[in-house]
Amino acid sequence: MVMNLRPFDTVPIIALRALPLIQETGSITRAAHALGVSQPAISRAIAILEDKSGVMVTHRIGGQVRLTAEGERLAELGHREALLRQDAWEDVTALKGKKAGALRIGSIGASASTRLLPQLLGRYQSRFPEIRLSVREIPETAMAEALKTGVVDVAIKLAQDDPSLEQLPLADDHLVALLPTDRRWPERLTPKDLMTLPFVMTKGGSEPLVRAWFAHAGVTPDIRHEAQQITSLLALVRAGLGATIIADLAAPEHHPGLVKVSLEPPAPREIVLARVAGNPTSEALSALWKLI
Repeated sequence: MVMNLRPFDTVPIIALRALPLIQETGSITRAAHALGVSQPAISRAIAILEDKSGVMVTHRIGGQVRLTAEGERLAELGHREALLRQDAWEDVTALKGKKAGALRIGSIGASASTRLLPQLLGRYQSRFPEIRLSVREIPETAMAEALKTGVVDVAIKLAQDDPSLEQLPLADDHLVALLPTDRRWPERLTPKDLMTLPFVMTKGGSEPLVRAWFAHAGVTPDIRHEAQQITSLLALVRAGLGATIIADLAAPEHHPGLVKVSLEPPAPREIVLARVAGNPTSEALSALWKLI
C-alpha cells in the first residue's frame, strides 16, 4: 500500500529541533553544536524544510540568524517535540527505577498554580508518593492542544464546550477589578466606569473574558499597558498607572496599596480538571481523577 505523505513527513526532524536553538542563540553553528551535529547538516536540513514548506524560515539581521514569522511558528513544533522526547525518557527512567509512573499536569497560571494545585497535589502526593509529578504553566489558548498532543496528561483550565475533552468541575471563579487606593471606589464597577480610566490589560488566560466583558456592554477600554505576570500588573496599578481586571483566584490574598472591587455585571468563570475523552488513561491519572 502506498502512503500519502504530508509535506512535513519527509522533512528531517533535525531541522525542527534546530529552530528553537537558532531562535535562542541567533546562530546555526551554535545550534549545531548543541545538537551534536555539523553546521552544514543543519543548513541542509533547513534548506529541505524551506523547500517542502515553500516559505523562508530564517533570515540574517546584523550578523545573526533570526527566524521569520513562519520559522517561529515551526519552532513551536520543535519545542513540543523536545518536550515529548524528554517526557518519554523520564517515563522510561521511572519504569526502570520501578516507580509506579508519572503525571504531567498543565496549569493555566496563577489561579491554578497558587490557589488550586498546591492543596490538590499535596493530597495526591501524600497518598501516592511513588508517582512523579510535574507541573507546566501553559496559556489557556494552547492548553486544549497540549492535552490532545500529549504534552500534558491532565490540565487545570477554564471550562469549554469541547466534546473531545472530559472535564470535572474544580472551582467557581470570577473577574474582579484592582485599583489604586488613591480615592474611594463604588462597591461595584461597570464597564462604563472603567472606560474612563487608563487600563492595564492582562495577557494571561483571563484576557478573552476581560475583553468580552467590555464588548458585551459596547465599551472599549483605554488600554495603556499590557502585562503577562500578575506581579507586573499589580506594580503598574499600584503606581497609579491604571486599573486592571484579573481572576479573583489569581489575585494575591494580601495586596497592599490596592483595592479589589466587584464587577457589574458579574463575570464568572468555571475552572475544571480536563483530560482527553475516550483515550486509555494511566493508573497515575486515574488515581487523580478518582481523588477529585
